[in-house]
Amino acid sequence: MFYKIAKTLSKVTIVFGFMCMVGGCSVEQQELFYLYEALGLAVFAVGAYAHEYFRMLEYRYRKRKIREARERARREAA
Repeated sequence: MFYKIAKTLSKVTIVFGFMCMVGGCSVEQQELFYLYEALGLAVFAVGAYAHEYFRMLEYRYRKRKIREARERARREAA
């Protein structure tokens, strides 16, 4: 359950970062443009990293559950 929430939040962060980058194009002042672009890239990178991190954690969790189920079945069969 936690992984699903975290993955959803990371996807929202990616979208927010992209919106900041696109929103920077409508700003007339060059300083604000660079600020929006830097903020958008940073948020996008954090969201992408978080999404990949939680995907790997979920993969490890599923792999561990499968291994535990196999060991339990082997013990019960013996």
